[in-house]
Amino acid sequence: MNRPHSRTPAHWIAALLWRSYWGLPTLLVTLAVPLVALLLYGDAAGAGDWLATLGWPFDFGGGVAQELASALVTLYSALVTLYFSISLLVLTLAASNLGVRLIDRWISRRTTRVTLGLLLAGLVWALLALLAIDPDATGARTARLTVTTLALGTVPLLCWLSYALHDLGRTIHVDTAIAALGADTVAEAQPYANRCSSGPDPDWDDGEPVVARRAGYVETIDLRAIAEIARRAGGCFRLEKGQGAFVMAGDTLGTAMDCEARWHGRIGRQFAIGSFRSAPQGAVFYVRLLVEIAARALSPAVNDLYTARACADTLGAAMMAHGALPQAPQWIGDREGKARLLVLPQRFTAIFDAPLAALRQAAAPYPSVASRLLDIYGRVLARDIDPVVRELIVHHRDVLLAHARARAETDTDRRALTQAAQR
Repeated sequence: MNRPHSRTPAHWIAALLWRSYWGLPTLLVTLAVPLVALLLYGDAAGAGDWLATLGWPFDFGGGVAQELASALVTLYSALVTLYFSISLLVLTLAASNLGVRLIDRWISRRTTRVTLGLLLAGLVWALLALLAIDPDATGARTARLTVTTLALGTVPLLCWLSYALHDLGRTIHVDTAIAALGADTVAEAQPYANRCSSGPDPDWDDGEPVVARRAGYVETIDLRAIAEIARRAGGCFRLEKGQGAFVMAGDTLGTAMDCEARWHGRIGRQFAIGSFRSAPQGAVFYVRLLVEIAARALSPAVNDLYTARACADTLGAAMMAHGALPQAPQWIGDREGKARLLVLPQRFTAIFDAPLAALRQAAAPYPSVASRLLDIYGRVLARDIDPVVRELIVHHRDVLLAHARARAETDTDRRALTQAAQR
C-alpha cells in the first residue's frame, strides 16, 4: 500500500495538474467535442428526423433550432461568467480573512471544478451546435437531436448549479475549513509501509551525501522507489530531509552507503522539490494552515477567539493520531523484504514543533485561548503516545503556561491558566 508520505514526484506533478482550477474543466470541454460530433453524426443518420416524428415540442425546423442554439449560447455564457465571478469574489473575501494559502484547497474542490467544467462544456456544445445548424435547411442540418439533448440537459444542470453555489459558500466557512484540514491531517497519520524490525548498522560517516538539485520545499518523497534503487545499487540509504523541509541547492537530502555515484542522481530524483508549500506535503502543510487560521483569528483586526479555540481542538485530535505512531528510527525494506532505507526519528517533531511554537506566541496574550490549548495538551498527554512525543508536548505546555501567565493581567486569569495546565 502506498502510504500518504510515500508519493512519487510524478504523483506530485499529476496532483498539481489535476487539482488546478482548469484541469478538470479542460478535460470536460475536451470530452464535449467528440460527444457533440457523435450527436451530429446521429442527426445525419436520421435520429433528428425520428425525433421529429414524436411531434411537439420536438418537431421544429432550422430557424427554430438556430434560435434555440443561440439562446443556449447566451445562457451558458452568462452562467459561466456568473459562476466564475462569484467564485473569485467569494474566494478573495475569504482569503483576506482566513489566509491566501487556503485558496488552493477551495479551488481544487471537485464540486467547484466539475461545475465550471460542465458550464464550459455546455457552452462549447451550444457553439458547435449553432455552427452546424442551417436555418434554411431541413433534416440533418437542423441538428435537432444535438440541440434537444443540450436543452434537456440544461434543466438538471441548473439544479446542480444551485447546489454548487451552496457548496461554495459552505466550503469557505471557517469551521468547515478547519474540520476538513483536521480530517486530512489525521488521515496522514499512517505507519510506514514495508517496515523492517531491524536493519544493518553501517558507519554512516563513510557514506556519501545525496544533495538537492535546486532550492525549494520537499513536496513528496517516493520511499519505495528509494528502497528499490538502494537494492539495485547493493547498498542502503539514510533519509535526512522529510516532507515540508526547505532545502537549497547542494543541501544534503540523505546519505547513501555502498552505492556508486551513478545511483545518487536516481535517488535524488525521488524527491519532488517545489517552489512553494502545497497540499502534497501532507500533514506538515495542513498543521501550518491550522496555525495560520488561528493566528489570523487572534489578530486585532479579526479578534475571533472561538475560531482559534476550534483550531486548538482540531490540532489536539491531530496530535493524538500522530503521537501514537512510533518515533524511533525505522528501516523500510525493498520488495524482497531486506532493510534498505533508514528513516530518522522526530517525525512528530517535524510536523508539530515549529507550528506549536508559533501558536503559543499568538495565543499567549489571550487567556481563554491559552487555557484551551493547555487543556488540549493535557488530554493528549493522558493518551498512549510515544515517549518522544510526550516529552515534546510537556515542553510546549510548560513554555505556554509561563508565557501566558506572564502576559495575563489578572490573578484570576493566572489561576485559570494554572488549573488548565494541571488537568
